[in-house]
Amino acid sequence: MKTTLTFCAAVIAGLALLAWSPAARAADDDPPSIKKRPEGKDKEKEWVSEIGASVVKAARSKPVDLELDTYKITDPKKDHKEMHITMNWKGGLTKKKFVSTIVVKIDASDDKKWEVTNIDYSDDNKVSLAKPDTAKIQALIKKLNR
Repeated sequence: MKTTLTFCAAVIAGLALLAWSPAARAADDDPPSIKKRPEGKDKEKEWVSEIGASVVKAARSKPVDLELDTYKITDPKKDHKEMHITMNWKGGLTKKKFVSTIVVKIDASDDKKWEVTNIDYSDDNKVSLAKPDTAKIQALIKKLNR
């Protein structure tokens, strides 16, 4: 009887640890708010890098060594902006290098409070059988707009 209780306690503790771990990681991976744009080119570059990393992490299961390659913010039409981001990263298992192309579409009608309307994502990962997770990318929009 004592062995059974000890075993059950260990199983419950293990399950609690597993349930807590993703939540702790998710808190570390909170994307920056699109509404809190920093002033200055260096801070803007870091902010864009964090946004790009968040999109890649949403699209792919375990990317590592994420690095901003290039970015450009354009004005395709009145009150709209597009943030074109190129990110370099490696696969978590294969350690192979990949490049992601991201276009964050923004409603900029209120210059102080941008709002993400959509995110287009593509990468050159032909190794993985899984396609980029578009549902997680679209869910990321809410987090960016907070």
